Amino acid sequence: MIAMNPAYGEGTIRVLIHTLRLSKDTNRVELGDIALSARTSESFARDVLAGVTGTTRNDWISLGEGLRIQLALEIARAGLLREAARALTWQEFETFAERCLEEAAFQTEKSVQVKGDDRGWQIDVVGFRGELVLAIDCKHWNTPSNISRFKPVADHQRTATSHLQTILRDRTIGRDSMWQALPMILTLSEPPAQFSQGTVLVSIEKLPGFLNSVTPYDENLPFLTLPSTIVENPMSHSN
Repeated sequence: MIAMNPAYGEGTIRVLIHTLRLSKDTNRVELGDIALSARTSESFARDVLAGVTGTTRNDWISLGEGLRIQLALEIARAGLLREAARALTWQEFETFAERCLEEAAFQTEKSVQVKGDDRGWQIDVVGFRGELVLAIDCKHWNTPSNISRFKPVADHQRTATSHLQTILRDRTIGRDSMWQALPMILTLSEPPAQFSQGTVLVSIEKLPGFLNSVTPYDENLPFLTLPSTIVENPMSHSN
């Protein structure tokens, strides 16, 4: 789980957020522009960014994806996960989700390719922790959506997860227990429902709490326990 850092003041958080926003389409940002957007001085902005990233130039800062994800995690530790995620690109959102899982003690694989039904399937992020497997599709949608928008995506994710489970079955041979795989969609905004098509919908704001509490034994979650076999429970058919 992301460890919260209450030590950051409002000025520091503003500098971090506006740096992330201003560097979204370019890797070089003028400190004067950051200071103006964050309503602070250039020297303060320079000190903040030097403390977090370890580097600034005289009048500007250069940020690649690694430093941008680092800034996003620092903003998230201040309790502002959605603000951090909104300033990321959709590709960075996937990396951000992966890092959140790693901070919650998951081993991760990104852009996992599986085959089934004579076609290929991709899962954005897969997290492994003990017997628990989370198969996550990251949706960096800017506005809350009607549940109808989620239905085909959720159905796709559950099918992709079932094919992933075939691979996991082969890995499980000789083990005393079997992985429990959970199809998920991670959203930027609060989703209109908790489940769709047997897939869990979780917002980025609620992800740390979800990762902290989820177990492979929760009967209220629509786990897949065998290849192409759905665990029946009342929640898995909710829309």
